[in-house]
Amino acid sequence: MSEPSVVAFGEAMLRLSAPGHELLGRTPSLDMHVGGAESNVASALARLGTPSAWASVLPDNPLGHRVERSIAAAGADTSAVRFVEGGRVGLYFVEFGAPPRPTTVWYDRADSAFAQAATFEPGQLDGARYAVVSGITPALSVRAREANLAFAAEARARDAAVVVDVNYRSRLWEPEPALAGVEPLVREARIVVCSARDAATVFGIEGTDADVVARLAADWAPAAELVCLTCSERGVVASRGGEILSRPAVRSKPVDRFGAGDAFVAGLLDALLRGEEPGDAIAFGCGLAALKTTVPGDMSPFGRGDVEAIVAGEVLRR
Repeated sequence: MSEPSVVAFGEAMLRLSAPGHELLGRTPSLDMHVGGAESNVASALARLGTPSAWASVLPDNPLGHRVERSIAAAGADTSAVRFVEGGRVGLYFVEFGAPPRPTTVWYDRADSAFAQAATFEPGQLDGARYAVVSGITPALSVRAREANLAFAAEARARDAAVVVDVNYRSRLWEPEPALAGVEPLVREARIVVCSARDAATVFGIEGTDADVVARLAADWAPAAELVCLTCSERGVVASRGGEILSRPAVRSKPVDRFGAGDAFVAGLLDALLRGEEPGDAIAFGCGLAALKTTVPGDMSPFGRGDVEAIVAGEVLRR
């Protein structure tokens, strides 16, 4: 396998969800999917045809190997995954809502193998052009936070552009410690992705989408070449050196929104690696994000041609 263009570092978990819109307290069975912000990016990139790798730590047991095999099956290089004795795979449980009942998530990930033993080998970044981290990892443990910072620092030392998805999770920590955890990453990142909701919650920035992304770039991400504010149905607004770019969301009928933001990051990076202009790269990311919402699970199974057809306004035929 060729050296990966993108290396992502973080935890992957097993998602257990009640089928359909059943309640967790009533269902006799659970659907299982593998998911994790960074591994979702790596697997989506591999499906698009971009060499990618995922670095992480998993327990050396059937569940840990299940996680690794699922990500490898998507085409991502998992040779950087370290298996350790003991520990556990993190879990999260999902109850899909229907109005007026919201979709709800419960985590069961404390003391996972990754949280306890997060580490990476510097050589795993050889040849990488982008290194992907998220604001989830610093919330997991002191060990995970230190490893995340070290991974980003090693990437910069090797001239790989650090990509940060803020990814605030209210069930993991409060906004104030979250800001302290992600600020060192965001300040040194070359690409930052943040939802409008997280910009308000974590960074305290509110206003029009253009004003928010401009303030986020100027006040918190001075080294970034591109800062993307994802705004749900309003699409994406970005700041590139002070220039404001915007692209509309691609309309979809979602069946599973989990992993859509990760798909956006993957699509964005895939297009940038192919030399696309940032505005076109953002549109490509929006297309992949919309496609991801049309299938169950966290990981995108779509190829580059699928996204190109959607962005061009064509009917996807498979």
